Amino acid sequence: MMILLLMAGWQKGECSSLVSVNGITFKNAVRSPDPDPSGDFNTLIVPIKRAGNLIIVEAQIDSVAGNFVLDTGAPYLVLNATYFRDMPHIAEQESAGLNGSAPGSFTTEVHNFNILDLHYPRLTADVTDLSAIENGKNIKILGLLGTRLFNKLAITVDLFRNTLYIHKLNDDGEIPLAEKAFHDPWMVTPFKYMNDIIFIKGAANNNTMWFAFDSGAETNLMDYDRVRKLLPGMQVISRTKTTGVGGSSSEVIYARFDTLTIGGRRFIKNRVLLTNLDKMGKAYGHSVDGILGYDFFIRGIFTINFVKKEFEMYIYTNQ
Repeated sequence: MMILLLMAGWQKGECSSLVSVNGITFKNAVRSPDPDPSGDFNTLIVPIKRAGNLIIVEAQIDSVAGNFVLDTGAPYLVLNATYFRDMPHIAEQESAGLNGSAPGSFTTEVHNFNILDLHYPRLTADVTDLSAIENGKNIKILGLLGTRLFNKLAITVDLFRNTLYIHKLNDDGEIPLAEKAFHDPWMVTPFKYMNDIIFIKGAANNNTMWFAFDSGAETNLMDYDRVRKLLPGMQVISRTKTTGVGGSSSEVIYARFDTLTIGGRRFIKNRVLLTNLDKMGKAYGHSVDGILGYDFFIRGIFTINFVKKEFEMYIYTNQ
């Protein structure tokens, strides 16, 4: 079983920045703010396609339209070098990292990027090799949609109806009541938004942990060293491989544990990959005990408000 982990982070240094996509760390990727997006809508309804456990939406760069992975583990827009290798080079990237290398990576600037009626006049993006994702899923992928694209907005993901809602916010940073797709959330929890990465506080088998929330991770992950004391309470299911952007792989443990608590709510029968997350923590610029991926967010419909820094989950009662 092949698991594609679309993890990304970004860390500021004194003279340079470190950016990691799928464990590939790009150096000197200094970024200036991009203009805010615009669009004549209050709530934009975007169809979702699925590729395994990945969330796929269609977007367009100038006249080129295609599939992008909605990836809250990526800090910004990432483009596939297979299709964008001829884009203008703002900076060359030296790449190395957790799951292999991706030669020829660089930073570029794109214009006229659109998700239906949501328009971005200019975006800074990284261009790197995403062929491992395409080969693993047998689908053409133009890139990854990271969190910075939505940092003035809120998004709601309904995987039961395969729909993404992109919400404009009012002056209080809230989704207007008339624009809410769902009401009465089952769970609400604040999150820390650091280096364009979402960090949620929770507990696994009553042990407090900090999780990065990554909609591009096809399963939950925990750092092996940090959860070693929890192993006696876990059941090993199997061993599997993770595949990075560079195409190399490593073996990890797939296990089951009883109780995950997020926002005061209890999730049972949880599955998790146990692996070393030290390099991901360095890329995020913050130590991380685990990553909440598909096995977590498939439990319900979720909303991320990037302005209020709140995560909500709704239970779809008709499923």
